[in-house]
Amino acid sequence: ISVAALISYPTTSAPSSPSSSRSPTVLFRLACDSRTGRFVPVFPRPASLLRLLACNDPSASDVQSLRSAAMSSSLGARLAARGGNVAKRADVASRETTGRIVRDAFDTLARSMDTLGRKCGVGGDWNDIDGQSTSLREKSVDQTCHDVRASLMACSGMAAVFGVLAIALKVAGGVDPVADMAGGPIIDESNSDLIRVPPLSVPLRQRIVEKLTKEGDGETKRMSQLQGELFAVSAQASNDTLDMVCFDVLTILESASSVPTRLQYAKVDPPKAADLQTLTEVGSMPPSKRRKITKAAGESSTCHHTLEEVEHATTWLDTLLRE
Repeated sequence: ISVAALISYPTTSAPSSPSSSRSPTVLFRLACDSRTGRFVPVFPRPASLLRLLACNDPSASDVQSLRSAAMSSSLGARLAARGGNVAKRADVASRETTGRIVRDAFDTLARSMDTLGRKCGVGGDWNDIDGQSTSLREKSVDQTCHDVRASLMACSGMAAVFGVLAIALKVAGGVDPVADMAGGPIIDESNSDLIRVPPLSVPLRQRIVEKLTKEGDGETKRMSQLQGELFAVSAQASNDTLDMVCFDVLTILESASSVPTRLQYAKVDPPKAADLQTLTEVGSMPPSKRRKITKAAGESSTCHHTLEEVEHATTWLDTLLRE
């Protein structure tokens, strides 16, 4: 099953609805495991960061790697002194990492698809006990469909950010984007459709700031902290659109192994539509592999791949960064 979406790049002089002339982008696929019969998410080969995050690989996040190394070196002594409370706090802290959130999201989608298949009778026969079995089954299937749609929206947003935009940020900025550097997930009432995952960010400026703290004995202690200004990207996923959103983020970092604390953030205004460069139509470019053709409402629609969508994302980000 190919999961594709029409990614929208908002501009100030044009609505955020995606252009009808562009084709959807295949973000990931759901394959059926021949041994277990369960659905397994499969990601495009260029989306290396997305694949690492979906496995909760510590190498996908420098913050997670340093934090894991620091905690593993001191966990034994703390466990002996304080019992299991330290392990519980460590598990709570790890739940806020990008890798943990992305992995849980795709695991939830796979379980929802498995549940939907079983409720629809895949691999078994219906067992109607009484006359109400059919209506109860229809309600259960409808509820599972709502769960699958919510999971698809969240996973599509994560795949667009950590798949398409991760490559586009590297092309437009010349540096690798970093996960977990902009703090935790942004929860804002004015941006209620934001995906619940920490945004992907690129450090712009960093400086060391000194802070004076007063100890319990009355002495003053000077502490050094790393303050960073970052350019972060996320996505707004709804039933109709998948919009890309950018933020200016200010964070503070107490040590190399600590989790960055987000002090403030501001949404970046989208670029003007007149400033965007005209791209070559994707259909006129020689395809590197055979296009995926899907049938929708009796018509044929062509879905292109990640690298072809990266060109649109790179142009949009480059215009945004230049402003």
